[in-house]
Amino acid sequence: MKKSKKKRSGLVKGQSDFTQLPTKFVYLNNGTEGSMPVSVIKALNKNLKKWANDPTTSYETDPVLGKRQKKNRQAMAQFLGVQLNNICLTDNTTMGLSMVMMGLNFKPEDKLVITNHEHPCVTSPTWILKQKLGIQVEVRDFPQPAELSRMDAGQLIDYLFPDTPELRNATALCISHTYNTTGVRLPLDKVKQRTDKLNIRYLIVDGAQGLGMLDMSKAENQVDNCDFYAAPTHKWMNGPPGTGVLYIKNRQLCPPEFYPPLSQKMGAYMSGDGAHSCLPMVEALTVRGCSMIPANAALTKLLKFFDKIGGQAKVERHILGLSCTVRDFIASQSPDSLISPTDNELQSGLVSFYPFNWAHPQTCFKDKNGVIAVVDKLLEEGVQVRYVPFPTVDFSDECKLQGHEPDLIRDCSGEPVEQTFAIRVSTGYFNTPEDVKLFMKALKKVLSV
Repeated sequence: MKKSKKKRSGLVKGQSDFTQLPTKFVYLNNGTEGSMPVSVIKALNKNLKKWANDPTTSYETDPVLGKRQKKNRQAMAQFLGVQLNNICLTDNTTMGLSMVMMGLNFKPEDKLVITNHEHPCVTSPTWILKQKLGIQVEVRDFPQPAELSRMDAGQLIDYLFPDTPELRNATALCISHTYNTTGVRLPLDKVKQRTDKLNIRYLIVDGAQGLGMLDMSKAENQVDNCDFYAAPTHKWMNGPPGTGVLYIKNRQLCPPEFYPPLSQKMGAYMSGDGAHSCLPMVEALTVRGCSMIPANAALTKLLKFFDKIGGQAKVERHILGLSCTVRDFIASQSPDSLISPTDNELQSGLVSFYPFNWAHPQTCFKDKNGVIAVVDKLLEEGVQVRYVPFPTVDFSDECKLQGHEPDLIRDCSGEPVEQTFAIRVSTGYFNTPEDVKLFMKALKKVLSV
């Protein structure tokens, strides 16, 4: 497939800065990886050259490139409306969530609540805790797509997290801000109210599909609803690869409540002086040896780019406006194929749907090979989307790592044997209404064959 570099037209402010995106190619997969505006690419290259010129000084003492990253952390803290010692810069969401779940001092009697649509960055450390410590894992199943599409936020929260003995007094609830499977966005303020009602100690949030897509200053998106919020800056924010952020609410967090994994600073907590005199946990997690600090430093340019284009609210309106167009188009052609909710409070920049027969739109197909074939054919037409499977997790007792037999029907990855597959469209800030029209045209062509 040929990708043209001809200049794009009809762009809103800042879209022309994405100079590496080819024209005549519609990239609708921001939920997997983003691009980068030219200012960020230039800043990254400049930082790499500075590092290469004086590596030791850069790492040890440079105010921007130094290992404690206080300037870069402060910039991100301001962007999120929190304080310096709430923020650790990470490589990605997986790193942040693993820090949290391996750092918290879980005991065998503790209970962790998740849903059956969580990403492996949640399910993998959950499996480790279950296998190593024997913690209890309570999995809440999402409603079926036909029911989900009719729910509002309150109904969905009641469905997922009811006031029942199984959930009351759990140690932690670990959820996604926006689900990569269905595109459901949970209002974090309402989830926080529910965790308080259920007396759940920690709210841990996978923000992989939130930061950069949503206006994080809105009450329903604010990270301080959570005890821990891990997110990438290389997806919807369109920052450099290998960059992310971890928010920790408790600035006095320290052992024995939380130990610093992936850190060189456990010794700072050995004096026994107490929480108020100890090293901030986010700083301990930041000092973990040499990481991609030149990329993290380039994030300051990215945050200035957000200011330049009008801020987070404008970005959210643009992204959700395009996704609404996609959602309405799918619903108008094949209502039964739409998976993503129609309630505005649950809407995100992700739209998931089952492929369908264009001539007979009530006929949907959900098998892996069929869905992948549609994704591949769309790519041949110059449109990139992706496929997603769900549900994503099964923690039933039949799956054991100890004494596992590979010939059994259930494997030890935690993935259910029975899954359905769907197409997911991600509308990024760099996308235009024309991109969406080209997607619609290509989809009609592919599904009409």
